[in-house]
Amino acid sequence: MLYHALWVFFIYAFLGWCTEVSYAATKTGKFVNRGFLNGPYCPIYGTGAVLVLLVLGRIQNPVLLFFAGALVTCSLEYLTSWLMEKLFHARWWDYSKRKFNIGGRVCLIGAVVFGAFSVVLVLVLHPFVKSLTDRLTDAAFNWICAILFVGIVSDLVVTVKGLLGTHAVFAEYAV
Repeated sequence: MLYHALWVFFIYAFLGWCTEVSYAATKTGKFVNRGFLNGPYCPIYGTGAVLVLLVLGRIQNPVLLFFAGALVTCSLEYLTSWLMEKLFHARWWDYSKRKFNIGGRVCLIGAVVFGAFSVVLVLVLHPFVKSLTDRLTDAAFNWICAILFVGIVSDLVVTVKGLLGTHAVFAEYAV
């Protein structure tokens, strides 16, 4: 079960990163790594997908799934924004200029997009991804998950150490 949750996390963290980078490229005309970490993944998308599939994965009614998905993912986005700001004294996104936002952390258009994505994830995308994943042998599956886990944890340690080190340097000059 743990390896399956990790696998889902990795797949959708990578797909979320691809979506964010593509969106930024269409707006800026150049590559921008939109992830919190250095590698090609956005952990918030992986976490959101795991939550939606675990909590809402049995819901087949698209309307109910849309609203429940929007609630789950916006709650995650709000909490993540708040925690990252408390831990690193920085904001990675700010929706204050968007209509119907809550503290600049979440907004209506985000809720609509993530609600729609929850429907697509549960009813279309994940069944397809699962059918591909089921073709892997158990040994291959476990090795891939272990390697990806070591990679993302290493990236997390390096990133957090760098962010905390940078914060300490700025705090030293602020005195």
